[in-house]
Amino acid sequence: MSFPLAPPAGMRDLLPPEAAARAQLASGLTRLFSTWGYELVTTPPFEHAEVIERGLDTLDRRDLLRFVEPDTGEVALLRPDITPQIARIVATQLADRPAPWRLCYAGSLIRQRRGRARKQRQIAQAGVELVGLEGASGDAEVIALAARALESLQLTDYRIELSLVSLPRAALAELPQGAREAAEEALTRKDGAALEAALKHADRETRRRLLGAAELYGEVDLLTEARRIFRSKAAQQSLRGLARVIERVEARGLGPRLALDLGEVRGASYYSGVSFALLAHGPGEPVGAGGRYDGLLERFGAPAAATGFGLDLSNLEWALADVGRRPSARRQARFVVAGGKAADRERVAEELRRAEVGAAVIPARGERAALDYARAWGYDAAVLLGRGGPRALRASDGARRSWRRPGALVAWARPGDNDGSEG
Repeated sequence: MSFPLAPPAGMRDLLPPEAAARAQLASGLTRLFSTWGYELVTTPPFEHAEVIERGLDTLDRRDLLRFVEPDTGEVALLRPDITPQIARIVATQLADRPAPWRLCYAGSLIRQRRGRARKQRQIAQAGVELVGLEGASGDAEVIALAARALESLQLTDYRIELSLVSLPRAALAELPQGAREAAEEALTRKDGAALEAALKHADRETRRRLLGAAELYGEVDLLTEARRIFRSKAAQQSLRGLARVIERVEARGLGPRLALDLGEVRGASYYSGVSFALLAHGPGEPVGAGGRYDGLLERFGAPAAATGFGLDLSNLEWALADVGRRPSARRQARFVVAGGKAADRERVAEELRRAEVGAAVIPARGERAALDYARAWGYDAAVLLGRGGPRALRASDGARRSWRRPGALVAWARPGDNDGSEG
């Protein structure tokens, strides 16, 4: 019988020790979020289609992965976004709690990849949602927390790129569908020639705004030029709100990190105010993104201001590796116990575990087999039982050490201790 030897395209397995490092990264981030008052929630990996679709526009819905739930016959989908699920939770199960709601999460999303490949993509994400705190203070809080998260990982070379996707999207909405898609793609690439071509039949005002938006990326002082390009009352109000956010974020010491991209149109369709992307060297994509979505909770019958962000754990690992900080799991020492009688192996393993180290029992009796197993699975040492008592063999170099109590063995076998001396 044949079967696929790899996961579906766009998906991947995490093997030891990478899986442990990923789990530790996610748990470390949620612990940090908790110190800012964000309570952990978990949401199901698939959801009623109606819940997710309330937060998405027509274009976002076209690539959802749907299926019919066997027990109920209802249409469900693999979640492409956790934010609508949290909106459901706040509007229903947590509706009796006083505002603001501070919630955090870690989980996987499934999104179809657009473009020529059109492969589904699994995204591991950790993030926060701040519901019930409106205005610049809420925006500044989540931006500062996102920055703190990167700095807690010692990722110090990053930028916070602020956007107002509602401004260019409003101009794009005035174009016919075909021209709109071409203009959006050109605007995303900052391709002025392609944008000119896409706008050849657009009216003069729409051309002026979109061509101007394509140039609005760089330092925050571009706000002055943005006020000249986007003249409507609503746009001017949005730009004033952005200025207040910049002021609050600068007051937190993050001014040198800030940049603007007011031609940015990517991001969740429910964004209603200031959004942002976290940029770092390595992945070529943001390591995180977020923004304000004041209208989403209203779709669930509980109007409330809201903002938040999510960190892409895979891109974050890539950025860390790019600066020589490849994530690795901090762990206890781990030993393989082999040889001797089964009861003796179990007794020795339990003694080691009581000393707060890991111990796995294998039936192999020979020194070579025990060391081969330890090396293949990343154990620190093998403890080989025999007539002369337990012998400890370091997996890295095979050095033999006698052992009479767990403390002595633990002392030299801790990860990172390579001098071979006994404790």
